[in-house]
Amino acid sequence: MLKPYRFPIAIVVAGALLRCIWPADMEWKFDEQEMFRLAGEAWKNGLPLIGMPSGAGLPNAGFSIWPFALLYGLHPSPLFMAMGVQWLNVLALALMVHCALRYDEPVKTKLLWGLAMYAVSLMPVLFARKIWAQDLMPVFIAVMWWGYLHRNSWSALLVTGVFCAFAGQLHLSGFFYAGGFLLAILFFKKFSKKQWLWLFAGAIPATLPGIPWVLAMLSCGGGISHINNILKLEYWLRLLTDTPGFNMYYFADGEWKTFMAFPGGMYLPLIHASGIAGLVLFGMFKTIKTGFSEIMPSHPIGFLLFAFVIIPGLLITFSGIPVRSHYMIGALPMASITLSVIVSITYKYGNQLIVILQVLFTVFFLLFIHQSNTLRGDYGTPYRKQLTQTSENHPNSRPLQDPD
Repeated sequence: MLKPYRFPIAIVVAGALLRCIWPADMEWKFDEQEMFRLAGEAWKNGLPLIGMPSGAGLPNAGFSIWPFALLYGLHPSPLFMAMGVQWLNVLALALMVHCALRYDEPVKTKLLWGLAMYAVSLMPVLFARKIWAQDLMPVFIAVMWWGYLHRNSWSALLVTGVFCAFAGQLHLSGFFYAGGFLLAILFFKKFSKKQWLWLFAGAIPATLPGIPWVLAMLSCGGGISHINNILKLEYWLRLLTDTPGFNMYYFADGEWKTFMAFPGGMYLPLIHASGIAGLVLFGMFKTIKTGFSEIMPSHPIGFLLFAFVIIPGLLITFSGIPVRSHYMIGALPMASITLSVIVSITYKYGNQLIVILQVLFTVFFLLFIHQSNTLRGDYGTPYRKQLTQTSENHPNSRPLQDPD
């Protein structure tokens, strides 16, 4: 049954492995350390209703800590917590593949190739290897997609409602993705009144833990919205760089030139990145010139594009909030599917070529991290190296974990 789809599914499996290889190479800076500490406190003292402060100066919801508290309870170590994030992202990939396989041809093949592109793209792979709440967003996107496909099941709608409500409490960007999903269903009349009732029957109770957080945000005063953020169009520009996966500036901007010459001055990543960029840009130019029907909301892929990329993008843009690459995590799966359609229209073997280039580019960056002591930029010193330094400086020290 899966024989015609062996190649794209094999690429998805490769993406799952890339998410899990060398887990000790994870980032380990203040945010990750603070999440580990707060997860330990939540496991011992009870689930909090308010999370850690965000970079925007507003508090995160308490739910942003809850999944990590559970991981802490299973095994209190940062490495296990990071591995939990990796496994949950692999689970999200598997659920997305399950959703894609429910469609008829030729949509099924296009969806699988898009997921293959998403699976091995550098940005999603790196985001699946961090102890960050927003790195769990692919799980919520996958459940929403699954719920939409199983909308004739009242139990599936209940679960989908719960995940929609908690998506915004996981991270601010989750509001826009859940909102985009619900607005797309409303605009394009995908649910009956009874289906809406089941959806809200799940969503309303799940919003209750977020009430203290909303009150806390209101008490902070001020805001992060600004008209300049609307004019910057950051969301749309980041789609161009983050979807194909070569925006490594976000993680290691000071290492760009060094990495491009890796390994040993052979400049292989530069060749891979140039190939990806060329395929993407020429494909987009040709598609804009000729157009393609898959972007219409009546098309199955078009609906997914509107629900998880276009409408959330409009909401994010007109909210006026500053957009960072981690706000794009929820958009990347469907954006990759759209990019795959564009590439497949332009080149006969475009998807095959681009995913191979993406695999090579991502593998080389993971190798680069594995061989580096410290990366200039956001990535910093990997957890593995920090453990080594701690052991060398304090031979009798124990690994970073809860003493209990």
